[in-house]
Amino acid sequence: MPRSEAGEIETVVREAAESIQSGIIAQACGSYRRGKATCGDVDVLLTHPDGKSHRGVFTKLIEKLTNEGFLTDHLVSIEDSGNQKKYLGVCILKGENRKHRRLDIIVVPYDEYGCALVYFTGSAHFNRSLRHMAKKMNMSLNEHALKYGVVRKGNEKIYEGTIIPTPTEKSVFEHFKIPYRPPEERDH
Repeated sequence: MPRSEAGEIETVVREAAESIQSGIIAQACGSYRRGKATCGDVDVLLTHPDGKSHRGVFTKLIEKLTNEGFLTDHLVSIEDSGNQKKYLGVCILKGENRKHRRLDIIVVPYDEYGCALVYFTGSAHFNRSLRHMAKKMNMSLNEHALKYGVVRKGNEKIYEGTIIPTPTEKSVFEHFKIPYRPPEERDH
């Protein structure tokens, strides 16, 4: 889909989320955030800076967007460890000649937002490179957290490690002691 259409989808999700909970942060990630001209789907990441108000948004948001006719097909809804919530579905913007588009909505706690933003922005190759770097430093990185002191025996984790606070995306880079890379430079 064209980048402009992905931006419209992000706006619909953001405005609906803000009508449910003021102060919510909504950010389209993936190829859209990396500045690509076209996007295969739209991934919108939601959180709230107070660390708790994001909890009541997920179900209300899906219901609201469904009742408005924006969400047309529900593929799956996942609750991950009781913290992150993911919706995978299909949406359509209002207007003539609009096409159905794939949409993922991910609601995360604010203390996971930095790592989630890195992860859902991608690219897949960039994420693999960061995870490889983490492994070499006895760390571990995923969409939830950056951890240090990870103990591995072969490919098995013997000790999961201790969570390193990553309040921002830039803080993830700082812990790796590498310069921050803006999203549009993460396709390599």
